[in-house]
Amino acid sequence: MRCHQLRWALLGAALTLFGCETPTPEPKHTINVPTSAWEDYQARSQHWRSVDRDQIQAEMAAEGLDEPKPAPKAHRNGFDPDQPITWYASEEGQRIADIILSFQTPSGGWSKGTDMTKRPRQPAQAFGVERKYVPTFDNNATSTQIRALAKAYSATGEPRYREGYVKGVELILEAQYPNGGWPQTFPLRGGYHDYITFNDDAMINLMAVLSDIAKAEPPFEQAPEDLRVQAARSMARGLDLIVAAQVVVDGKPTLWGAQHDPRTLEPRKARAYEMVSLATAESADLLEFLMQLENPPADIQAAVHHAVDWYRSNPLKGVRWDREAYRLVKDKDASPLWSRFAEIGTNRPLFGDRDNSVHYDIDEISQERREGYAWYTNDPSDVLEQYQQWRQRYPR
Repeated sequence: MRCHQLRWALLGAALTLFGCETPTPEPKHTINVPTSAWEDYQARSQHWRSVDRDQIQAEMAAEGLDEPKPAPKAHRNGFDPDQPITWYASEEGQRIADIILSFQTPSGGWSKGTDMTKRPRQPAQAFGVERKYVPTFDNNATSTQIRALAKAYSATGEPRYREGYVKGVELILEAQYPNGGWPQTFPLRGGYHDYITFNDDAMINLMAVLSDIAKAEPPFEQAPEDLRVQAARSMARGLDLIVAAQVVVDGKPTLWGAQHDPRTLEPRKARAYEMVSLATAESADLLEFLMQLENPPADIQAAVHHAVDWYRSNPLKGVRWDREAYRLVKDKDASPLWSRFAEIGTNRPLFGDRDNSVHYDIDEISQERREGYAWYTNDPSDVLEQYQQWRQRYPR
């Protein structure tokens, strides 16, 4: 292991365990990646996509089917991800763990919106309900199943659960872009799925898993040592990416987009009504994650300070979002509010519609989109409160 590459201090205890001294970090604004690394990454993606495809096609051929059997639908994954470790020692806990294991793709991941509570996946049955999200990191998928199987292994000591969660973590490591980011789905599917994705905490969820593994936090106390080393390295690259992707306007860092181009790191649009912008909700989640780091390096501290500056300068005051009328109303006692998307450069609230149109006034978009999307957020308020204590430890 090349210790000088681990330039961050989140895992100070873990790095000491592996014989590394925590280096003094230096601010980093670009990430240079050789072309060969991108070519290798694309080859890995194609390999795992072929592995997944060949498995289901072989099963379909054996069953004489032209299409896979449909997978059962559920909200999220059907099972409760917050069950304690001891629950997995029960008969019901192991039944759920085995169903989860059965829906793991050959590449190592899981789908979203697929019921993993009724019965194990059957031969020739699809691994998920949405083909473009099999496997995926969207909506907490894959990271949730990894944690569940790690709990099951801690509770039972059954090797199949350990093998399952380790295989899932290995997919996370395979899926990380050469510059440190993660796509929404892997193997790659094309379109906005390939963008580095902060939306729905996709990247944060993966980094949280890696952090817990590197530090041997429950339920990963018995994670293999080599996996812990790889997790620590992967986390370091992820933090570098977060710093590099922070949007800079007139020389000053601001927030992050919901998704970024994997090569240029520029913010990108996703669905028709999700435009290129600063994403206030996703950025708030990023800040909360960064403020939980132990002894964060100087560039992480600077990223937090700058993002807080942006939030403090751009709240909507004296208004609240009326959830019944679906419009802003005046309220002098209302808590600060932020638009979900803000225009880069002007910081004006942005609203989109299904026809790819972009508006500055929410009343101009369709009723369906006004009612069907969270256009405003209070999340930054909680982050700003946490910042008050954080900045005492890490002043400018």
